[in-house]
Amino acid sequence: MKRGGVRASGALWSALWGFAEATFFFVVPDVFFTRTTLLSVKRGWQQLFAAVIGATIAGALMYLWASGSPAQARSAVAAVPFLGEKIITPAEQRWNDRGTPSLFSNPLSGVPYKVHAVLAPSHVSLPAFLLLSLPLRAERMLLSMIVFVPMAMWARNDEGRRTKIALRIHMAFWLLVYAVYWSVNYS
Repeated sequence: MKRGGVRASGALWSALWGFAEATFFFVVPDVFFTRTTLLSVKRGWQQLFAAVIGATIAGALMYLWASGSPAQARSAVAAVPFLGEKIITPAEQRWNDRGTPSLFSNPLSGVPYKVHAVLAPSHVSLPAFLLLSLPLRAERMLLSMIVFVPMAMWARNDEGRRTKIALRIHMAFWLLVYAVYWSVNYS
């Protein structure tokens, strides 16, 4: 059961977290799959892939909702904790000014994918948005892996002491990321 159960459940959790973060949750799935990466790089990559798929499915649903009820979808996304019009309005302005390439201009800009999903119907078709979604989601997630794959490689060649250190660094990293993000966007 370990082979199918544990690994499959990790990928499932990652897909669900990706789905949740692309709708109304406010913590990125990177927190989950980068922790797994410290214990198994292969499973970390599997979970990243699952998170991208889960987020893309959620993005399609958010797109469809915004197509039919744009004000309602936007309002719901604006109500997500730590989001709001302070992030949505500038993202919309960048898209209006610079077009679709602006989505890729800064993967660390702090604009959640859900914002792009509810703004997208005014700019691109659903098939085009779905094609954009895969690299758009993977872009930031790959940056997270750039931090944690080397750390996993470093931690691997030890009796567990380095793994404990790496897990502490992981926790401190994400606490710092969110402390900075929330203080910059909500001070």
